Amino acid sequence: MTKIFIEAKNNKTSEYHFLQAIIAKFFPYVKAEYIFMDGIGNLYNETNINQIKLAQETGERVIVLVDADTVAKGYGYNKRKKEIEEGMATNSISFSYFIYPNNNDNGDVETLMEAAALYAPNKVFFDCYNDYEICLRGVKDDNGESIYNIPNLKGKVYAYAAAQTIYDTQQKQRIPLIKKMSGGNWLFDNKDYWNLDVEALQPLKDFLKENLK
Repeated sequence: MTKIFIEAKNNKTSEYHFLQAIIAKFFPYVKAEYIFMDGIGNLYNETNINQIKLAQETGERVIVLVDADTVAKGYGYNKRKKEIEEGMATNSISFSYFIYPNNNDNGDVETLMEAAALYAPNKVFFDCYNDYEICLRGVKDDNGESIYNIPNLKGKVYAYAAAQTIYDTQQKQRIPLIKKMSGGNWLFDNKDYWNLDVEALQPLKDFLKENLK
């Protein structure tokens, strides 16, 4: 059994369903329990520290997956790694961890979601979306400041999922994919929308192969 600590608040999030889809496809034999931290700031709270220690005492494996985020947000890979290492030393615990997107660069789990979506024929969506972003950035007020907020990467990936359609055999027509999506389940196991074999996912899969029990 492996206890997987993730930043998500609960199992109704895209982060959870994305990781679950990857594990189900590539490591179907694994028994795992997800621990929802509701933010990286809770990794070293008393409840999680106790869960980590108890799991390891009973022979279970513990892994932690968190976002590197970006320097613009006040973090980035190097700072996140330092924070995790210092937290383990302070609390006298140790565990394997993976920092999205690849245990080396700045970014987050949505970086991998975008990579899984960014392939033909779906690349055309991102070409259109990039034009949309450029257009919004070009709208300024009298002071030369942008009027519109540009959605973050999570918003971009959600827009991608929400823009897709799927053929409904009962209605005999295409319907918005969003009608099939619920609780963060963006059908990550459907190869028509997501390619879980892209190279960008290999560091995560290598980590899971080594650490899942």
